[in-house]
Amino acid sequence: MKLTTKGRYAVLALTEIALSEDKNLIKISEIAKSQNISSTYLEQILSNLKRNGFVKAVRGPNGGYKLALKAEEIIMSDVIELIEGKIETKGCSQKHISCTGISGKCLNHDLWDELGKQINLFLSHISLKDILEGNILGRSRAPILAQDCDNICLLYTSDAADEGLGVDLGGRRI
Repeated sequence: MKLTTKGRYAVLALTEIALSEDKNLIKISEIAKSQNISSTYLEQILSNLKRNGFVKAVRGPNGGYKLALKAEEIIMSDVIELIEGKIETKGCSQKHISCTGISGKCLNHDLWDELGKQINLFLSHISLKDILEGNILGRSRAPILAQDCDNICLLYTSDAADEGLGVDLGGRRI
């Protein structure tokens, strides 16, 4: 998967709609003008978001768009997957076909597979509310090596890093 303008514009449009909640409705033309996006292209994106329950549309001269969900309920992985499709960073997306075209998986397969999973994991923890509040920076961190484990335990949550705690594979708090 390559993140195209469609995915970026979907997030931009949702952000603009959320920011206009005090005005209640925002027109496609207003979003298109403020973000320098084609109205026709934006209409296709918003139609998809509407069809899938992210936004509501009201017709008429005073019509426009508003969020159908609370900002904290709109998760970026859901938006990107809807607009772009499943996040796949490896070229061999079908498991029954080999990466190399001959047999088996290539040496780089696991690298790209894990990257796709990390992107999805990151996006699945970001809501529209996080974007609106500027709570994105610092969300991606290196794994934390827990010292109090019988086995080596890696913690990937930023909450664990911030609070200095986590859970090892045996369920013990560390």
